[in-house]
Amino acid sequence: MHQKCPICQQNFEPEPGFYYGAMFISYILTGWIFILVGLALVFGLGWSGTMTILAVGFIAVVLHNLFFRFSRSLWIHVFVKYDPAESLSQNGHDS
Repeated sequence: MHQKCPICQQNFEPEPGFYYGAMFISYILTGWIFILVGLALVFGLGWSGTMTILAVGFIAVVLHNLFFRFSRSLWIHVFVKYDPAESLSQNGHDS
């Protein structure tokens, strides 16, 4: 992950442990998604428990980085306000 945004120079690591809360967002999102996928596979498609666990495990491995980045992005958006006009003026792109 970049240390700073190349456009607005926002520091992506404002303080040590800043993204600790993102871990909870990731846990909640993945938990609900995997529960819903598992239920759909078992009750909707009639898959066995073993096949469902393998499928959900495979999905978890494949989508890990996506959920990791999404939860970090969501977390920083809660605490850092983005102003496009300010980022353009900081980079000398005033119009």
